[in-house]
Amino acid sequence: MVRAAAPTRDGARAARVRFALVASAPLLLGLALAVLVCYPFVGGRLLLLDFVSGPHQPLLPATAFGLDGGLTGGVPFAIGSGLLDRLLGQAGSMVPAAVFFPLATTGAARMVRTAVLPARLGAGLFYAVNPFVFDRLYAGQLGLLLGYALLPFAVTALLDAAAEPHRIGRAACWVAVTVMMSEHFAWILVPVTAAIALTGPRRLRASLRLAGVALGAAAISAYLLVPPLLLGIGPAGAPAQLAAYRTRGDPRVGLFVNVAGLYGFFRPGPVEPKNIFSGWPAVLAALLVVVAVGYGAALRDAAHRREGLAVLGAGIAGYFLALGSQGPTGGLFDFAYGHIPGFVIMREPDKFAVLVALAYAYGFGHGIAWLTTRSRGKLAWAAPAALAIALPLAYTPNLLGGLGGQVEASQVPASWSVASRIAGRATVLFLPWHEYFQTPFTGQRVIANPAATFFAGSVIISQDPGSGYAFAAEDPEHVFLDKALGPPVDPRRTGVALAGLGVRFVALAKVADWRNYASVGLEPGIRLVYSSASLDLYSVRATASEVRNGDRVRALGPVDYRILPGPPGMLALPVAYSPGWTLNGHPAERLADGQVGVFASAKGGVVFYGPSIGVLASEFASIAAALAVAGIALIERRRRAQRRCDPDPCPLPAHSHVSIQYVTSTESERRQDQVL
Repeated sequence: MVRAAAPTRDGARAARVRFALVASAPLLLGLALAVLVCYPFVGGRLLLLDFVSGPHQPLLPATAFGLDGGLTGGVPFAIGSGLLDRLLGQAGSMVPAAVFFPLATTGAARMVRTAVLPARLGAGLFYAVNPFVFDRLYAGQLGLLLGYALLPFAVTALLDAAAEPHRIGRAACWVAVTVMMSEHFAWILVPVTAAIALTGPRRLRASLRLAGVALGAAAISAYLLVPPLLLGIGPAGAPAQLAAYRTRGDPRVGLFVNVAGLYGFFRPGPVEPKNIFSGWPAVLAALLVVVAVGYGAALRDAAHRREGLAVLGAGIAGYFLALGSQGPTGGLFDFAYGHIPGFVIMREPDKFAVLVALAYAYGFGHGIAWLTTRSRGKLAWAAPAALAIALPLAYTPNLLGGLGGQVEASQVPASWSVASRIAGRATVLFLPWHEYFQTPFTGQRVIANPAATFFAGSVIISQDPGSGYAFAAEDPEHVFLDKALGPPVDPRRTGVALAGLGVRFVALAKVADWRNYASVGLEPGIRLVYSSASLDLYSVRATASEVRNGDRVRALGPVDYRILPGPPGMLALPVAYSPGWTLNGHPAERLADGQVGVFASAKGGVVFYGPSIGVLASEFASIAAALAVAGIALIERRRRAQRRCDPDPCPLPAHSHVSIQYVTSTESERRQDQVL
């Protein structure tokens, strides 16, 4: 046995520098990726297929009060987006995309738990740069991507909670934050938790700890779980939607290889990475060889065997779940979709591919670590490091530069702002009547209709996503407007319908098939008040009775309206009908045009949406639970620190003159792993 004096100050300083480099390198890599991918998003507003923002984005969306179906899954991300726009303006729209990369690289690197720098960089790079990330970024599913970036943190916390005491609160916080970004991770984390419980050394104890994590995360997620129970509703789960969102196969290699290659999104971008390189299966094969080597090394190492089995098992389960109703497990997926409450939110099964990407990143990192430790010479690490960088970038070569130049910042025409100032807080109907359409200011990319965030008042836009989607149920107001607006627009019918809905302006953007709606201005009660090359704005003349009734209705907030004294009769509120509206304790009615109707007495009263009380209570309960669980996590952290110091004397200061024992490189690496 060899003993030596404590290392010199220079040696200790060098060790600290090396540790800092290993710990911070994945973060620096992520920041570099954020710059290389997102620099075209600077100088305008980032507008994507499923992500649009504007200067009048509400800080609290209607779903926060239980409106729009009572499904509150996207509320935390929507609030965050609104805050970014308030603080940073249009520059805030690119922040979620830029933040994704350092989060993803850091999380994947931490999960690998190795001090080998090329391995950590390789795992982080492969996790952040792959076809799944490419497709979802093009589609603007930024909430899903942020949940994907946080997934390694949650998995690492679950692994720690199953194996060690005093880690339940920390794991519950990570799980809950991941679910906040996208509610789909509530289901995605199920196979992860099951795999960890089955591979743990003490399965009963591990299962009890993981159950505690699930309870803590569920308490924080009360905002997500309670509103559907209060309203007795759930997400639409028609079989047609499962077919419309089915995972796609590749014409050349089929479904199974396509999913293994992290492709399969039902609505991909116009130029995916595989479209520019026909040899992509060969690069995928090279990546999988390194992944297989990594799992071989991890499963032979007692320090990594159980977590390697858990991640690999979750990845295999994620692969078959990503096939959805296809493949050998398709019948089980169909059964779950039709019979397990809440599973219908996984109507797009390809989202389960995040587990495949996670398993790849873990195995790839360990494969690079094995190659690095088997190399000889001073620069032996250079070849594995080059492989760690080259393979992921070769597999997804057009992610950089705004997805290969396919996405850049947009400049919304100034006419939209002019029209917004003219309309003020009045209700605006926005045409063309599509939920998605191409626009000149996005380079003819299809985006979600951004009008609701660019006008200050209430904006009525279509809820019809068009071809490629299974059309979900609409609220009654939109069902009525679908019939009234066509196309073609019937001027004799449209003017009366719009006036009855309380619409005071019609904005017609000159995008997509706008000419099919141009006849809206032919109705005598509708006149042009502003015209430009990119947008026309029309005013809608209200009838005398509508003016009289409208003067009695005063909005107090999103869920309550005051009815002023006046002649008794039926009044319409400018909101789509849903059960729960009452006036002085009497339930409201659904009018023919889909709005909320109340019979007002001469003295008036207050119309209130009752379910909002329970919805808001569940959201405050989530905040309280988050604070409580975070407090538990801090207490657990203090107990862990005390436990490390109690059995043996706490470590002496670095300057103390003590003898230390040299250890093997493997033992030294494992000690660093525990810190990392």
